[in-house]
Amino acid sequence: MGETGPDNELVSKALAGDSRSFALLCERHRTRVWRIASSVARGPDAEDIAQEAVLRAFRALRTYHGRAPFEAWLCRIALNAAHDYHRSAWRRRVTLTEEPRPENGESAASAESEAQRRELQRQVRRAVAGLPEKQRVPIWLHFFEGFPLAEVARLECLPEATVRSRVRSGLQRLSLSLQDFLPARGEGSFVLEPDVKGCGA
Repeated sequence: MGETGPDNELVSKALAGDSRSFALLCERHRTRVWRIASSVARGPDAEDIAQEAVLRAFRALRTYHGRAPFEAWLCRIALNAAHDYHRSAWRRRVTLTEEPRPENGESAASAESEAQRRELQRQVRRAVAGLPEKQRVPIWLHFFEGFPLAEVARLECLPEATVRSRVRSGLQRLSLSLQDFLPARGEGSFVLEPDVKGCGA
């Protein structure tokens, strides 16, 4: 197995059947999993997605061969779980929670601007979650989770040039799906930003 770094020992123990080590791994990377889950849901639904991702990872643990970091592998599984939810939730017309009201002392204008920014980023994350897997995974892992494309390529067992091509295609697809939201930015582009809230490190 090629896994190196701080997860190495826990991964080895988990592969040997130590469920506590697997639980510690998931706890270590829960912020990433939660960020992905909360990209398509809120509250109990996001918790369900995160739990489903962990369950899928546990069932698939034997398929992890250490070509890329464990956290990238776990994120990939979480992305697929979020995508499955996104498709089913769209059919059920699930409505997300409202934006919080302005706190005392916060101007209505600044609150509205922040609400618009959050809404745009919510739409971006939902749009990414709805991309085909071959585009969804590298875009999320690279832009939202900060993994170098070289590591994403190792995870996907693909040449880096192929991954870069998929990212470009995915970004073009996002531009088309989000075109109704772009004019509000005053520019012809959007910014991929991570959701920094999550559940804490």
